[in-house]
Amino acid sequence: MTSHWLFQLVLLAVLLAWVVGAYNRLVRLRAAIISAWEQIVAALVKRSEAMAAVVDAVREPLAAEAATLQALADADARQRTAADGVRQARARIADVSLWVSAEAGLASPASRLRALIELQPALIQESDQGPQLAAALAAWREAEPRIQFARQGFNDAVDLYNKAIHQVPTRLIASPLGFRSAGRV
Repeated sequence: MTSHWLFQLVLLAVLLAWVVGAYNRLVRLRAAIISAWEQIVAALVKRSEAMAAVVDAVREPLAAEAATLQALADADARQRTAADGVRQARARIADVSLWVSAEAGLASPASRLRALIELQPALIQESDQGPQLAAALAAWREAEPRIQFARQGFNDAVDLYNKAIHQVPTRLIASPLGFRSAGRV
């Protein structure tokens, strides 16, 4: 074997080792995004459970506000569906944007319900459901900062991943191997 062939073989081995290393790094970064998304989902589940408990506790006393309660339930269902889409699509930008939109749609009915409850302190103080309502409201309030914290962790993971797939020379293999930019929340 001539030195020319040996040089080409070594060059090919180095190139192959780099491709495998770059691929493994991108897989690891994408796995970090998925793990961070699961943290968001866990906090979302806790919030959804707390909101459902609040809605159940006030459904009868706030029967006149059935539209608000239904709007909250519908918005939460849209948010959960969009969250599942993000998980299945590995945080594609379009799916993340859909979830962000669904999450924003939850804000209005949620704040309306909270305001209605605050305007009627007797719901908590004098009702049979008062202790359950107070506990559910506390769980709901506790879930919000957890969601924000998880979102920050997700965004940090997305930033690292997006930076990696746009760096040269990794950029040359990212797209052909199916690595696409991820969306921030």
